[in-house]
Amino acid sequence: MTQNYTGMRKGISLVEMTIAIILFAVLAAVGLKYSKLFLNTDLQAKKARVAAATDQANQLVQAYTIYKVETGLEPTSINDLNGTSAILNDWPTKITEMSTKGWELNTSTGLAGTGFAFQLKLDKNISTSDTIDALHCAVFNREFNTSTELNVTNAFNFGTAAVKFARMGNYFCYGQATVNNPTIMVVVP
Repeated sequence: MTQNYTGMRKGISLVEMTIAIILFAVLAAVGLKYSKLFLNTDLQAKKARVAAATDQANQLVQAYTIYKVETGLEPTSINDLNGTSAILNDWPTKITEMSTKGWELNTSTGLAGTGFAFQLKLDKNISTSDTIDALHCAVFNREFNTSTELNVTNAFNFGTAAVKFARMGNYFCYGQATVNNPTIMVVVP
């Protein structure tokens, strides 16, 4: 008994499969290109830098607390924390996209009820045209107060240290980029 050929075949040919793979690859490439328009990778990079700075600030506050408990004294300089006391093996790495100097110990904050703070001056991108330092400051403040605006200009004024301390607590960024550089301040409790 012979079967009649109906013209229907099972499966796909190698040519059809190759065309389908090429079409899927083209669609994926086009989709990837346009998805980058919807993702703000620049903002995500700034958030990552701010997260690293926040982590460093927490380490410094802990080192300060350990130093004070072990010695019974307040540190007189930043070197006390990684000098002979050996609380910190290494000073936190400077985040070069944010600051030229890195963290500093401020022994006279001028804030009521406080005496010591760690400061990170955001002075890496000083100009009247870019908003990099101001945006780092806004992202830092937003980590501790979600109502902080991220749409800032380089001339944006984040306020004085006293106003920010009263409003936000121990972790805040203050200043104006074109006047005195925004500065991250972490007040030691």
